[in-house]
Amino acid sequence: MPTNRRHLAGRNGTEPKIVPLNLILDYPVAWSRYKVLRDLVQNFYDAVCCRAWQERFSHSLEDGVLYLQARDVGFSYDWLVPIGASTKRERPGEFAGFFGEGFKIASLCAVRDHNWEIEMASRDWELQVVVSDMTIDGRKVPSLAYHLWKQPAPREDTVLALHPFSDPAILESALASFFYPENPLLGEEIWSDASTAVYHRSSRPKPYSFPQTYDDCGAGIIFAGYQALGSFSFPLVIAQHDYRLNDRERNSFYRMDVVKVIERVSRRVPASCAFEILEVFKSRWYSYPRKQHDFDCWYPIIRALTKRLSEDSDQQRRWRNKYPKLLVAAQVKRSELAAFNRRRQALDWLRDQPPGYRLVQDGFARLGYPRLEDACEREGGFVRVREPDRREAERIGLLESLVEQVLPGFFGEGPLPPCRVITSERGVWRGMANCIRLSNPQPTPWGLRVYYRLPYVALKQWLLAEGGFHEAFSTYLHELAHVFGGDQSGRFSNAMTEVLQGTLRHHREIQHAAAKWGNRKKGKPETRMSQA
Repeated sequence: MPTNRRHLAGRNGTEPKIVPLNLILDYPVAWSRYKVLRDLVQNFYDAVCCRAWQERFSHSLEDGVLYLQARDVGFSYDWLVPIGASTKRERPGEFAGFFGEGFKIASLCAVRDHNWEIEMASRDWELQVVVSDMTIDGRKVPSLAYHLWKQPAPREDTVLALHPFSDPAILESALASFFYPENPLLGEEIWSDASTAVYHRSSRPKPYSFPQTYDDCGAGIIFAGYQALGSFSFPLVIAQHDYRLNDRERNSFYRMDVVKVIERVSRRVPASCAFEILEVFKSRWYSYPRKQHDFDCWYPIIRALTKRLSEDSDQQRRWRNKYPKLLVAAQVKRSELAAFNRRRQALDWLRDQPPGYRLVQDGFARLGYPRLEDACEREGGFVRVREPDRREAERIGLLESLVEQVLPGFFGEGPLPPCRVITSERGVWRGMANCIRLSNPQPTPWGLRVYYRLPYVALKQWLLAEGGFHEAFSTYLHELAHVFGGDQSGRFSNAMTEVLQGTLRHHREIQHAAAKWGNRKKGKPETRMSQA
């Protein structure tokens, strides 16, 4: 509890006046040493303003006493008495403080929980935080109060003394948690205006106990209402001075708060700033919501930045020159079968291209980048089919007969699906199956269940040439097996195991069919493995 020792004693030795705060000592609030110190510093920060902070604020630690001083600042102690009294709410967006209770609650926790003593002086007054009894319904209850001295000669500065103090790491963290241009955590400025600022992060590590977003403790810092309240993975400092966290019990942002602030800033910045931010966020260029309401998704941030960038033709041109190989891939639902199939084909085509291409979200379309499917179409990467000619039809008939002989009834009841010919040699698939899901899976004599109907399957035309029997047969079986599921499904994998066992038992029939096919080898282009 406070002693009578004073570190800011003026020339007036008269007895102090007791100023009760009506704040009961056991008021249920608990602030850490860091939060107490941060709120004490906040009063000086708001009195000085961020642009003059480096010039007009000073601190020193002498013999266990921490002194905080603001030059050419004075105010009435009346504002330190009532809970909720504050001039800061009259000018929102200009101060870090808001609730009008910080000094009072900080003083309570300092005295009660951390055995710190607080003195403060400004203009013609000096005060010391003390504990004083007040009477409630005939009972004496300890509460917080001030000893107040009046001084004949007013001072020009405001000073606070806190003791005993021996933790410079907490002081470093508290001072760095406020936004000001000289903050050592800030690197080079990218852009700023009256309510917004974007900086690169300096190489200096964050101090111990610095505010962090608990599930994203990266190098990036979010300042909101001039205070550090969040973190993220990228080396930027983003400040939104007019964004306020109105929950007095929260000391840091959730990830969705961080995303919200970055999105707001992204909508405000000019194109040159959007260029630099977008580069830093490179790993998020292909972000899309993972669910209907995805509050911490970076998709709207990237869209906002690309929109800002697209509004300046010079910056847009500079971006296209620096990143020429971006392809836009909008979200495609699995239920949209035609679009989903084209996307799969386009992705497989892209994997066969030289390195350097990168998929990006649909916001990049504003910058003039082509869609993935358009690039694939232009390069002939999509599968195109036709009906087989006479010779091809004969060989398809040979494959069908062999399947009926080697694996009778394996692919379900009824005739096998018709087989067409893929004419686009640059397409990456050498086989394809058009699949329609059945509402009721159908059992087969082999103990499997058919889940899809195949209106047709298709093989590349070079497979149906002389010498292509074995590759044509294996690809044909692969495509027929899609009646059981997709390439990645366990049902498909199990079916292919059964196919392998069945064909191994009929090697003579397969050799006979190969002889009928024709043995002369024919050159063929390199292709990928068959896919549905």
